[in-house]
Amino acid sequence: MGIIVRQSVANSLITYVGIGLGFVLTILLYPHILDPDQYGLTRVLVSAALICSQFAHLGFHNLIVRYFPFFRKMAPGGHGFLLWAFLVPAAGFILFAALFFLFDDLLIGLYAERSPLFVDFYIWVLPLTLFLLYFEVLNNYLRSLKDSTSGSLVNEVLQRLVAIGLLVLFFFDLISFALFISLFVISYLLQPVILSLQIARKGAFRLKPDVQFLRKPLLKGMASYSLYSMMGGLATVLVWNIDVIMLGAMAGLDATAVYAIAFYIGSVIIVPQRSIDKIASPLISDFIKNKKWDEVASIYRKSSLNQIIFGLLIFGLIWINLEPLFLLLPEIYREGVWVVFIIGIGKLFDMATGSNGAILLNSKHYRVSFYTNLVLVAVTIGANLLLIPKYGIEGAAIASAFAILVFNSVKTLYIKVKMGMQPFSFRSLLVLLLGTITIWVCYTISLTGIIWIDFPVKSTLFLLIFLLPVLWFRISKDLNQMLLSILKRNKL
Repeated sequence: MGIIVRQSVANSLITYVGIGLGFVLTILLYPHILDPDQYGLTRVLVSAALICSQFAHLGFHNLIVRYFPFFRKMAPGGHGFLLWAFLVPAAGFILFAALFFLFDDLLIGLYAERSPLFVDFYIWVLPLTLFLLYFEVLNNYLRSLKDSTSGSLVNEVLQRLVAIGLLVLFFFDLISFALFISLFVISYLLQPVILSLQIARKGAFRLKPDVQFLRKPLLKGMASYSLYSMMGGLATVLVWNIDVIMLGAMAGLDATAVYAIAFYIGSVIIVPQRSIDKIASPLISDFIKNKKWDEVASIYRKSSLNQIIFGLLIFGLIWINLEPLFLLLPEIYREGVWVVFIIGIGKLFDMATGSNGAILLNSKHYRVSFYTNLVLVAVTIGANLLLIPKYGIEGAAIASAFAILVFNSVKTLYIKVKMGMQPFSFRSLLVLLLGTITIWVCYTISLTGIIWIDFPVKSTLFLLIFLLPVLWFRISKDLNQMLLSILKRNKL
């Protein structure tokens, strides 16, 4: 877990810089510069492209993490694995593009009534899918080279800086909205280009394949894994993005914009999870390959405990300060208060279940993700169809949180039954009780009645009540070690 903590700190620093930029974008710029339907359009485009890219890469981005150690071992000097990372997704994208043009009339029909602006720009889903596709593939290739920071840097920081620049240009009428959307989509091309340059800088941009060890059993295994991985990944991304897609079609882009901002606020808590997973997945892959199950179980438990602590910490700060946060937004966006709470609870449960997805995907049980995801997609779509017409954006949030609950419960139970591992401990329960009580106390008390005085005082009080017992009783040794490392580095 030591290497996970060290690299997670670097990733977290990058990601939190990205969150700062994301705050500027999502809270201060997007809702004040773009109309709600214009901002909703950007969210629908990105969500649609994320879903489509999961189909287009044919599962190869997860295959990289699982099979790269084997290729590196068999031909360390020139396995040419990167060539297949370019070619296989390219074939998938061509297939996707054909289907996209075949069914574009159906797509237009779904959005024409409530979201006509999307109909004007839907074609941009195609290039955006291509750019996101190769970012995922190249980012996983770099992660397999033990570089988990480059992808975070270009995705969390650079991409948002570019978006800020484009919004400034649009605000001063230097570009039209049509040109803004064009440049917004094209800016995503920077990500795979920069990652390709980083791979070349590491001396790993080798495209000549070594086909001598590519025997039929290996190719069959890779093809099977790619298929199940693609379907499992597609289902996962569908679950996390289908709410935005369906809101755009059923409630309009205005409602989508309100939901997207509330969802963003509620999802900030998962930053530590993303940072930990970027390092944990390759390590879990290596440990499973070498049958070091005790190490896998250790990562599983520690990732759960640490994510519970960080998740409660961030969720608490968000919830007790939600009122002043929403004062920064136009009135229409304040309708998303309960979306923040519902999504936050769902994300907390996701974090509490630890690295269950990485364990399944890198073990012989990877097919389980496929079958459970099929059921999950049906449940999610069904829940959204039932709840969005009745409850609007809160209905979409409930459907998403319910999907998270079902998805992670099934995976956690399966790992417990089949592999004898589970992520929870008595320490997890203590942290949950402490966090829940602290959040409730700090949320309900009123000190001066003046928001801008109360929120820094209540935030400080929350941090002291929650963190001091966690650190004093060494509930997470990794957290204490990380804090000591930071103090020593800064000579405090």
